[in-house]
Amino acid sequence: MSLAKVREIISNSRYGSLATCKDGQPRVRPMAFIMLDDGRLWSSTYQCSGKMDEFRANDKAEVSFVDKQKTHLRITGTIDISGDAAKKDELLKLNPKVGKHFSGGDDPNFVHIEIRPTKIRYKTSGFNEYIIVEV
Repeated sequence: MSLAKVREIISNSRYGSLATCKDGQPRVRPMAFIMLDDGRLWSSTYQCSGKMDEFRANDKAEVSFVDKQKTHLRITGTIDISGDAAKKDELLKLNPKVGKHFSGGDDPNFVHIEIRPTKIRYKTSGFNEYIIVEV
């Protein structure tokens, strides 16, 4: 299966639920993501967000999406928060809604989040097994 199906599920989902873990406690929150051609996910957060401590403590995460047809998508990967001004500016172009929160790529409060997938899988509604998508 290709990334085209993954992109379709993401585009038909309102948001993804980002799951992290800190000190053995799972943490989940809804977030908006942009998927790049190679499967990486981009998002943003504020430098002062509590998520930042979680990302620094453990760079492993999973994002779950459910589309209108109740197709489940799970993307497991690692988080990179080192995105520079160029990546931030590109994210602002790809998702103009981010501009409601940040003045530009050089805004010191703007953190670029990149999730690099290590495993991608999805399944249709009902009781069945996940289909693995090659990363």
